[in-house]
Amino acid sequence: MNAYQRFNQFAEQVTNEVIEQLEQGKVLWQKPWTSYGLPENYQTGRHYEGFNAFYLNYITEKKNFTAPYFLTFKQAQELGGYVRKGEKGTTVIYWKIYEKKAGETPPVQAEGEQQAPERKFIPFLWTVFNIDQIEGVDFDLPAAQERTGQQVIAACQHVVDHYPLPSPQITYGGPHAYYAPGNDIVRLPDPKSFVSSQAYYATLFHELIHSTGHPDRLNRFTDEETASRFGDENYSKEELIAEMGASFLSAFTGIKEDVFQNSVAYLQGWASRFRDDKTMIIYTSTKAFRAASYLLDLNGKASKEALPAMAMAA
Repeated sequence: MNAYQRFNQFAEQVTNEVIEQLEQGKVLWQKPWTSYGLPENYQTGRHYEGFNAFYLNYITEKKNFTAPYFLTFKQAQELGGYVRKGEKGTTVIYWKIYEKKAGETPPVQAEGEQQAPERKFIPFLWTVFNIDQIEGVDFDLPAAQERTGQQVIAACQHVVDHYPLPSPQITYGGPHAYYAPGNDIVRLPDPKSFVSSQAYYATLFHELIHSTGHPDRLNRFTDEETASRFGDENYSKEELIAEMGASFLSAFTGIKEDVFQNSVAYLQGWASRFRDDKTMIIYTSTKAFRAASYLLDLNGKASKEALPAMAMAA
């Protein structure tokens, strides 16, 4: 089994988890940020990015780990510790950059690929363990932080106010929220029409994530995506990016869980899309992380290719 086959097998496993969560009224990426922040490699201090950031926080929540800090088996040994017998690690994805040389045969090709491109990313799977699964190491953790209601709203507005320039114009009026890429305008209903300030910001975050796809920013839109409509494949992928990116921003600022219930209902109807494209969750979560990172100015701290911390830790 080559790297792509293992990757596709893992993608199917993740997709099945997502569908199972949706059927239970939950979203796998519902808590992409804890009071300890992003999932982090404890030894290197680097944050996990892209899909890994969402998935490791999901695992932290699912297994009731204390904090989203992880190590490889080897790193635990280097710190003088060991993984407890019987503990099962968590899979993360490490994307290795392959630069094709003249006359060289690529180390691995995707299924159906006739000729490898000059530059490509090859997925490799890695196993990490939460620090709760490791003994023999005296872990030093920072204090967890919780925000008050006023601090949450202030944090939300800070994200909006510090949108990197050039920023889209935010206007109000009408019953619907949307982003118009042609005019680079985010349109929202009157703020007073929302049930709460947190619901307002959760909706605004969704549209702001859409706006990061503009050519002057992350240039995520193709002609097909710009022209697509609800139910189309490209529309579904962009909406998923916006949902995941908004959930990241909401959790980062401290917006509470109940706001996510609209996302659950919205995404349950898309389960068939996930079944048809087993890699959709992984690829869109990477783009969603990049979009959120753009708005939060995390790109200076993280690779623009959204490679996981394992690239440095392995």
